[in-house]
Amino acid sequence: MEYMKKIFRNRLYFDTRTLALFRIVFGFLGLCDVLRRFSVIDVFYSDAGMNFRRQVTSQYSIKYFTLLDYIHDSIAVHIFFILTAICFVFLILGYKTRLFQLFSAIGLISIHNVAIIVENGADMVFNNYLIWSLFLPLGTSWSIDSVRESLKNTVEYDSNDLNKPKQSVYSRIFHFGYVACLVQLSMIYFYNYINKTGSMWDSGDALFYMYQLDTFLTYIGDWLASALPMDLMKLLSFSTLYIEIAAPVAILSPIFQPFLRRITFITFIIFHFIIGISMNIGMFSWVMMAVLTLLLGKKEIGLAKKILDRYRREYTVFYDRDCGFCHLTARILRRMDGFSRLTWSDKLQKGEKPKNLNTLLETTIVVWDPKTDEIWTRHRGFSRIISALPFGVLFSWILILPGLEKVFGYIYDKIATNRIFVSNILSLPACGLPPEDISSIITKVERPIKEKLNKTGVIFSNILALSLVIGAIDYSMTKNKGFKNMFNTDQKGIKQAVQSNNYKSIRKKMKRVLMYPKMAQNWNMFYSVPQTEKWVLGEITFTNGEKLMLFHNNEDIENTFHHTYFTPYNNQFWRKLFTRLGKSSYQRHIPKFKNWLKNTTYFSAYSGREVADVTLWQLSERSRTPNASLTKQSKVTKKELKKSQRGQRKRKQQSVKKKKNVSPKSKLK
Repeated sequence: MEYMKKIFRNRLYFDTRTLALFRIVFGFLGLCDVLRRFSVIDVFYSDAGMNFRRQVTSQYSIKYFTLLDYIHDSIAVHIFFILTAICFVFLILGYKTRLFQLFSAIGLISIHNVAIIVENGADMVFNNYLIWSLFLPLGTSWSIDSVRESLKNTVEYDSNDLNKPKQSVYSRIFHFGYVACLVQLSMIYFYNYINKTGSMWDSGDALFYMYQLDTFLTYIGDWLASALPMDLMKLLSFSTLYIEIAAPVAILSPIFQPFLRRITFITFIIFHFIIGISMNIGMFSWVMMAVLTLLLGKKEIGLAKKILDRYRREYTVFYDRDCGFCHLTARILRRMDGFSRLTWSDKLQKGEKPKNLNTLLETTIVVWDPKTDEIWTRHRGFSRIISALPFGVLFSWILILPGLEKVFGYIYDKIATNRIFVSNILSLPACGLPPEDISSIITKVERPIKEKLNKTGVIFSNILALSLVIGAIDYSMTKNKGFKNMFNTDQKGIKQAVQSNNYKSIRKKMKRVLMYPKMAQNWNMFYSVPQTEKWVLGEITFTNGEKLMLFHNNEDIENTFHHTYFTPYNNQFWRKLFTRLGKSSYQRHIPKFKNWLKNTTYFSAYSGREVADVTLWQLSERSRTPNASLTKQSKVTKKELKKSQRGQRKRKQQSVKKKKNVSPKSKLK
């Protein structure tokens, strides 16, 4: 029994520092995802662009959640994006974490779900983990919330208290929300494996074809396409299959942990990094790397801390002990000093200390290196303090940047001169003088009603998380073609026969719940690498007779595709639009796209000229085969892109078919 408890604790309990690392990395990528869409707001998201909002006309269609269904004006949409970005900044910092977790999820899911035509796999990963992470205490460690909590619970009166060994503030806890995160990660890799059923994966040619896609390639990808020999590409193609099917076992295995998760973490960090720098596939690789941080545990965090702690430089910080604001600043910095590199002191210190210390402390903080006897003051001293904090070296240089240094020096002097005034405004006592109501801070008041409510909330959230993850697993088994093909017709018939109507009803309701925030479970990234890639050119004819061709930067694109010809449009948004416009289910957007190109002011190349006519041309290029000559160029075909009557008839037939298949019972409902 004890052995099973140990296994359960070691596999499914999570370190709050792991959640903190996930919060920072995931939040940063969420911020990047919002900001990278800012330049195309008036293309895809506001009334100034094309209206791609999904129209739900049937009671049987699934409705996706998005607040942008109610916000259309360009200025209002811009404000919505800005507010969402601000929410992610607060999430990264860990301020009111629970609140800004929710706001960030609402904002980014709303953005993802309003223009489905430009969505990709990264949006689905984001949506799922924005929901799963709502169940987890992301702000327990490495956050403003944790610093505020520590300031309340642990009070230091002087520099001696500041130098006492710090108590551990992290913990290991259990929640089914964390289990859901692990299961979700396993499902992504598992279904990406079983959906890869094309012949190119059997032959090992998939990677070769992937690096023939010029609309996806970066400069590094172009170099890899020419540098990697065919035998190595085949090996890497087969290796992709092996590591994807091994990942779920390694992540969820109750034995050989944490070694299996460590191997998984290292393997897929390398895997996604190489794809991320060589292919323009949106943010999929980067968000997957963020999710992989959830595999790290107590030992891995401790190991990383030891590695970073090797390059330590210790300082003694002297501050004004009679300034309450200075003492509060020291208390905050102590909690941020993860490597304990700072020793706090004041003018009463005995023994060695810098020359003219008492004089300097009247106007500035003093940072002293006892080994070299160097001292730093004012903003330069603060720069040294920040550099001693974990990852502080990434920001400390800003304070001493030429030009900005004078600004920060002026700000520091102003605060230092008025520090007593600031202390009085904030009702902060001098160092060593506890406030009259200090007992109310350090006394632990029992609140049985609140504790009971918290326990009830934890139990309810665990039940909800468990229900959702079971629903996600069930939904994934019906959504992924590779999994459905594992059953033959007879087995499918048997399964359908034993399912009761109540069971089917529950499954449908759960699917609707999951798809409301669009927690889709169809994972088929490059399940069959396209052998033909498509692009769209917009031929603009102005009223003065002049013509302009949009969406390329080299006219040779009509003869051959090259990754440099598509800049700056070779990103997720334009590529998804151009790829999907030619499909029958999206052809209804072609007139909308042409009308927007005719009336928009988005393109500076219009130069105030009035558009008379717009023609859309679809370019297609088929990738060369592995056995083809390197000198042989693929032929680019060109045809006009316009709305197809055949596509309209097909959609009408499908609509009529759906109506006929509706049972009398469902009509009554």
